[in-house]
Amino acid sequence: MSAESGLKGLKSQPAAEPQDPLFFRSGLAKSAFNSSIYEPLSWQHFIPYAAEVQKLLRQLARVTPKVYQAHDAFLMHYQPYDVVMRAIKRSNKAAAVWHMIVREAVTRGEFLDVNRFTRGSVDLSILAAYQFLRSVFEHIWNRKVEQLQEKRAKGEVTDEQLKAELEEKVISRDAFKEAVKEAIKEAREAVEEYAESRREAEAALASLGGAGGFGYALDAVSALRFLQKPDDFRKRVRLLKYARVHAARFAATLPTSFSHEQVASLAGGVWGVGRMDAASRFSDILPTELALLSSPHPAVRAYFAAKLASRQLVAYTRATALRPVLFVDKSGSMAEGYYREEAPKISVAAGLAFAMHRRFGATVYLFDTELTPVKPRDIVNVLLTIEADGGTNVDPVLEEIVRLGKGDFVYIIISDGITVASSAVLEAFARSGLAKRTKLILIPPSWEDYNWVRLLKQHNNVYYARDVAAFEKAVKNALSGGGRQ
Repeated sequence: MSAESGLKGLKSQPAAEPQDPLFFRSGLAKSAFNSSIYEPLSWQHFIPYAAEVQKLLRQLARVTPKVYQAHDAFLMHYQPYDVVMRAIKRSNKAAAVWHMIVREAVTRGEFLDVNRFTRGSVDLSILAAYQFLRSVFEHIWNRKVEQLQEKRAKGEVTDEQLKAELEEKVISRDAFKEAVKEAIKEAREAVEEYAESRREAEAALASLGGAGGFGYALDAVSALRFLQKPDDFRKRVRLLKYARVHAARFAATLPTSFSHEQVASLAGGVWGVGRMDAASRFSDILPTELALLSSPHPAVRAYFAAKLASRQLVAYTRATALRPVLFVDKSGSMAEGYYREEAPKISVAAGLAFAMHRRFGATVYLFDTELTPVKPRDIVNVLLTIEADGGTNVDPVLEEIVRLGKGDFVYIIISDGITVASSAVLEAFARSGLAKRTKLILIPPSWEDYNWVRLLKQHNNVYYARDVAAFEKAVKNALSGGGRQ
């Protein structure tokens, strides 16, 4: 059964208009729907949403629909299809052309597909109403149409005369049908894109930071942002999507812990002494203890044997854990994709930061001209708010490495646009001896001949990430203590 035949088959009586004087002053008596469209709520409940549709159209499309038009466009998408079909008026002398548009729209099969997406969703219904009305005002509604509708409201023409004048002076019947069809199509395309993008964004947010309650700047992926700044909206979704993808990739590929060889390579192995608690640590026994074994006196050698049996010998303490510290460049250029790749550079770096925080308890800093220690939720907010502005300053990064100064840390810097270090900062960094524990993952288009980068090159600690595959390889080499790529 077609939508039109379904409409004709409905036997419900027209619902009475609300008796509130404000209802009539608002012009809602011109609505294409009777009051059953509000079920199970009151008409006042929906006025703020109609006002929002009006406001968006004024601001973004430079058109000003009437209250009843914004009201109808919202409700036809928000309410379930069967409620909409029951509520459509048989005729509407007060706004005859508008009634023709709405009736043509809701009785098309394409509208049912849109309504399946939008019903019950305020965001999607506002979005669909905006796109529908914007298209209607572009292709159908103009001053001539308003004048014809006013003539019908005054009884100066009949419905048939109205249709004839409309076709003669404004738009043919076929063009009218096609214009309404196009309005529905535009509404559906916008709703489908937004709904899919929002699902991707919410899935990424849940994966990266947990579900709900974190106070993220979600207006960046709202329906309003989609309408106002569609390219920026798509950018935010892409940043979140690829951060989620790479967090999962690195979570699957990072080691569960650092091996003895990695610790020895990255942290220098020995940093103290303690009791030898395992026979495997025999090679770490202090020389002063080994001297007992080489003594010519049997009693002294027996004393050594007793200490060995009771595990009282003193041995070097070696690293058994390693804590990475990540410094991620958050300057605007990092939001761009790799050459010929869609993944934004900061999303790949953020994915690594999430994975290393979860796997190793890594400390994460974000920097551009300033340095900020962050938690995972802060990284998400950067993805939602990063702008293409500002530069980078490496001094705060190097100063923080010197301040931390831990021998069991490995420091990883990720950047695509660094600068020279000031002489005093570079000198302090060089004196600290921490250059051998500091790794740089360098992303194009950054220049590689900065003074502090040359220092890291002396230790084979610079890794080039010209694409995503090279970035992943750079991470592997940086964490394994491997040499420069």
